[in-house]
Amino acid sequence: KIPLVLINDTTIPITDFYYHYFLYSEFKSFPIKQEYTLKIEHGWGEANGKVFVPADFQILRPDRNFILYQDSNLYCLWQKAPNASWYFFTVYLSYSYIDTNGETKYFGFFSDSAVYDTFISYEKKVLFPSDVDSVKWGTGTINIWAMDGSTILPGAKENIRGDGSGFYNGANHSEERYFRIVAQDENPFFSAKDARERLIKRLHRKFHR
Repeated sequence: KIPLVLINDTTIPITDFYYHYFLYSEFKSFPIKQEYTLKIEHGWGEANGKVFVPADFQILRPDRNFILYQDSNLYCLWQKAPNASWYFFTVYLSYSYIDTNGETKYFGFFSDSAVYDTFISYEKKVLFPSDVDSVKWGTGTINIWAMDGSTILPGAKENIRGDGSGFYNGANHSEERYFRIVAQDENPFFSAKDARERLIKRLHRKFHR
């Protein structure tokens, strides 16, 4: 028997299949702040689950004018989304830089996390390699999904009940954030004293290799 899948009594169509694998998809808008009951009828019985689609929320930090300066930490803060039990957070950085030997290099950083609060931070030692002398140019992206249901992590408790097992989630991706990554010298709080010390270090490395 081909499994029948329903969400709130609406049948979800099969969009792909291969032997005993079936893909069900419905590309339509599901209103937020509502509960959605999943029911799967198959030859061995019935499996089910319940989740909410969380409400909209906003990213508070970084703001839309944010610039990540070289050798800075990254701190992210967002509003609590009603009906969310956790958040799926991703950050991606990509930039070119001059290393301590004067060569151009490229660096990329990606991290995804299940977060049970409304903030997360990354230390500069994770975001900037130890051989960075000066960032040339780069961009970063932050994405946050407000989630309800079980996290898909090792040891997590499944939330499909009845004659079946697995994970069922409701998600709302209502906002994302883009920002630039620039050299420390471009920071308006980078003082003349800091600039002199940076120049001395560069000259020292140049003549003492």
